[in-house]
Amino acid sequence: MISRKKLVLAAILALALVLASAVLVYAITWGEPDGDDHPHVGQVAFQPSADSNDVYWCTGTMLTEYVMLTAGHCTSEGGVPNYKTWVSFDPQITFPDTVVDDESLIEYLDAHWVSGTAVPHPEYDDFAEWPNTYDVGVILFEEEVTRPTYGQLPDIDRLATLVKGQARKDGWFTAVGYGLQGLVPHYVDYWSRYQGEVSLVEINSAWNGDGQGAKFTNNPGKGNGKGGTCFGDSGGPVFFQDTNIVTAVVSWGVTPCIGVDMQFRIDTAIAQNFVRPYLSYQP
Repeated sequence: MISRKKLVLAAILALALVLASAVLVYAITWGEPDGDDHPHVGQVAFQPSADSNDVYWCTGTMLTEYVMLTAGHCTSEGGVPNYKTWVSFDPQITFPDTVVDDESLIEYLDAHWVSGTAVPHPEYDDFAEWPNTYDVGVILFEEEVTRPTYGQLPDIDRLATLVKGQARKDGWFTAVGYGLQGLVPHYVDYWSRYQGEVSLVEINSAWNGDGQGAKFTNNPGKGNGKGGTCFGDSGGPVFFQDTNIVTAVVSWGVTPCIGVDMQFRIDTAIAQNFVRPYLSYQP
């Protein structure tokens, strides 16, 4: 069976990727099992390079039968798109006892998960231009991936209408993803799809860059959020309330899993000029 120790180690090592005290956030904290609520949200596994058998984990949302939305850092590393990318939509993912190491894991993913091609935003560069991160990507599939429902893109500047006055009461969202359920205290429930309610805090801080990011609550906290994101969630959707409208994708966090989350906005021209042309993609 796959060693969870390795995945925990990967999460800990990710903490070293500090960007002004921020780290990439890879699952839903203080949430609940998603079950069949979001069948268009899938677990993403990817092998960045042919030179290594390391496999990492993210989340994504199907927008069409051939296109999945995710984060840029789930599609590329060092300017090179993923060597291999796989997706599963099981709400509770399990692996057989024959999966005992990296090599057998990759063999299993090749045989049983859906393979896709990762495409990062052309300006994504491993956060080199932070806080302008361009942290968005898509996964393209050669075979049709049929789901009961699909995610939708928001209107441009949708989040800007939800940060002032009476509109703030509508500023709650549903984050969905797979992975680590908490960091402090540390506990694990990898490969289970969870959902949690989060609240929009603001879109105008310096950490949000030139309108690319939005700050959301994580954990109950002072923002009254009922959930948050943690390691295993990157690229996962932040849906507007209980709709299929993806307003942002999970990007990075401050004091991971217990602070606030800085997610990449999908309600911007920067995001949609990249994503929309792929909506008509068919192999």
